[in-house]
Amino acid sequence: MDTRNAPPLDLPLRFMAVAVGVLAVLAAVYPWHLPLLTGSFYDPHLTTFVHVNTLGLVAATIVGASYQMLPIVLQTPLASVRLARLSWWLYVPGLLAFVAGLSQGLALLLVLGGVLLYGALGLYAGVAAATLRRTRHRDVVFWHVCVALAGLVAALQLALLLALSKRVGFLDGRTLPVMAAHATLMVAGWVLPTLTGVGYRLVGMFTLTEDQLRPGWARAELALAAAGAWALAAALLLGLGRPVEAAGALSLLGSLAMFAIHLGWLYRRRRRRGFDVHVPFLVTSVGYALAAAALLAAGFVADRPAGAPIWVAVGWLAIVGCAETAIQGFLYKIGSFLAWLHRYAPLVGRRPVPVLDQLYGRRTALAGWALWSAGVALGGAAALASSEPVALAAAAALSLGAAAFLVNAARVARHALGLVPAPPAKTRSVHVNP
Repeated sequence: MDTRNAPPLDLPLRFMAVAVGVLAVLAAVYPWHLPLLTGSFYDPHLTTFVHVNTLGLVAATIVGASYQMLPIVLQTPLASVRLARLSWWLYVPGLLAFVAGLSQGLALLLVLGGVLLYGALGLYAGVAAATLRRTRHRDVVFWHVCVALAGLVAALQLALLLALSKRVGFLDGRTLPVMAAHATLMVAGWVLPTLTGVGYRLVGMFTLTEDQLRPGWARAELALAAAGAWALAAALLLGLGRPVEAAGALSLLGSLAMFAIHLGWLYRRRRRRGFDVHVPFLVTSVGYALAAAALLAAGFVADRPAGAPIWVAVGWLAIVGCAETAIQGFLYKIGSFLAWLHRYAPLVGRRPVPVLDQLYGRRTALAGWALWSAGVALGGAAALASSEPVALAAAAALSLGAAAFLVNAARVARHALGLVPAPPAKTRSVHVNP
């Protein structure tokens, strides 16, 4: 992996530290918040919980990982490291103010946090777009990022409308359609193409199958994803009716099916025969994404009302099942790579150095994956059945699964901070004849 164009390591690590910190908080509060899945998504506490997951964990990880990976993938330096760092200084207070405003019903804090987050994500979009504009390496990953940024920018405009309306109240009865369109563009318009685009590149890198990528398949998958996200958002926002909404959901389902087939193609042709620990996370993530898209289409076809449990289950499977599961898998690779690059790359050739998967516990990672996956499945079942006991079981499994990931994150951090002694320097034996 050519890292000559990579930014300073502190830039991506700032955002990843936020994400890991938020996951630690979530692991501690799941038992008190998972029962919210059995209620309505109109509940302000559930709305707060959703935004802690989406902004605190998912968005922070994507922004930090993008700052690190885009220059490497596109073979172009980041357009402005200074503006990228400024985005972090806006993001953290914005996140805290926004979540506090949502949870306490404080409109002033909500607007302040929304404006700061708007500025932070707007800076991220601007830096990423400027980097894209300068690159000559325009492959399928490039176009995935372009589509994702378009979805983010549109979602930000709707988010700003919602934040301002919270203060002034000009949306009135249009609040719910705007909120639904915003959520669609954030998850299906931004997060989904980002994860699939990065997934193609990371899977290709770590299985040594970059030359096996099928660009035609990837372009078809991206076209279906973009068409589905934008059609669904437009239908929800403009009231175009259930047939258009169902068509958008089916298009998303088709794109995810193509992505799954493409990943299977790459893994069958892998030149590195062993499976890295990120593989079960990625496979499970795709499975939950397919389940979320299938439920979404089923809900529209069956004309389920806005307050039906199926919509809570769709959001749960899309955000926690798909995005957060994939993020954990990718962080095992990206986080350990950044730690290795910082701590051990300068020692290569002078001392023995560990490989990436020696920076964390593989058994701990797999146990965490199993617990997390079970927790996601139970959470989806709790939402559909409106069962609080099942929600509590989901909370226990998720907390334990997240704890396993956090234990490994601490192990990687110890290597990065130099708290694990480096192997002794290589010595050369000298024989002296008497």
